[in-house]
Amino acid sequence: MSTHYDDEAQVEDLRRWWKDNWLPLAVGLGLGLAAIFGWEYYRTQKNQTRAEASQLFEELKTAVTAKKYDDAVKMADRLASDFESTPYAAAGAMKLAQAAVDDNKLDDARIRLEWAYAHADDEALKPLIHLRLARVLWQQGKAPDALKLLDAGADSYAVLFDELRGDIKLAEGDRAAALAAYTKAISGLDGETTGTPNAPIAESLQHKIDDLADVAAVKS
Repeated sequence: MSTHYDDEAQVEDLRRWWKDNWLPLAVGLGLGLAAIFGWEYYRTQKNQTRAEASQLFEELKTAVTAKKYDDAVKMADRLASDFESTPYAAAGAMKLAQAAVDDNKLDDARIRLEWAYAHADDEALKPLIHLRLARVLWQQGKAPDALKLLDAGADSYAVLFDELRGDIKLAEGDRAAALAAYTKAISGLDGETTGTPNAPIAESLQHKIDDLADVAAVKS
């Protein structure tokens, strides 16, 4: 008999516990399910957003290739306004900047590159943006501003930074500084360059150094 009463007591205890705790349990379960479904919804929306941005970026590239600059501007603007949080927005700005340079729209190119630098999430991409922006500033006759960007340095693009610094110094008539920059650039290339992707860069730098042989002779 005691076992029967014990069982009934346990059932009664369970009923009282459930009566006291069903609401917190239900709320907790609801919150848990909401979090799960909310995360799935967020992930789905994020994937959809990236897919739309990717498609728009491909259309922008097609427009640039077809020399449809005005269409490309609209696409880059939409990437910036509607898809700013995706990497395609900065990539679109860079692509349009290159088209602007090709079309001699240097102010447009500068504005797009500045926007890309401010909104690029990939830190590894920022030195490349600075390099392109420095080239644009130099073409605009703003050599001091270009050199200031190059002075910031970038390990991943050090050779190209030094080469551009040499080009600017040479254009300014400072042949000794140009030679120093070119020499530093070519020394930054890793090992053997023949037959490697670095070969054209090394050849170009060597030609520039050879053209400054008179400066090297004076220094020696």
